[in-house]
Amino acid sequence: MKGQSEPRSFRSSDAELIGRSLRGDTDAFVEVISRHETAIGNYLARRVGRQAAEDVLGDVWVAAYESRATYDLSYPEACR
Repeated sequence: MKGQSEPRSFRSSDAELIGRSLRGDTDAFVEVISRHETAIGNYLARRVGRQAAEDVLGDVWVAAYESRATYDLSYPEACR
């Protein structure tokens, strides 16, 4: 059903998704973004305003993608 996510116990952890993205699965990093874009966008909007947050959010995802090889895969969730 659209709009409902898988139960937490059945979905891949952020660490699993980042690991898959490092092995070439481009959809895996898209899943990380979709999980966290609202929370990070809202955080940025509170800090810098809605318009600036939209600009900064793109930079955040580029930086996250480019540095994903440095992510400690022993932490299952990236944004907790």
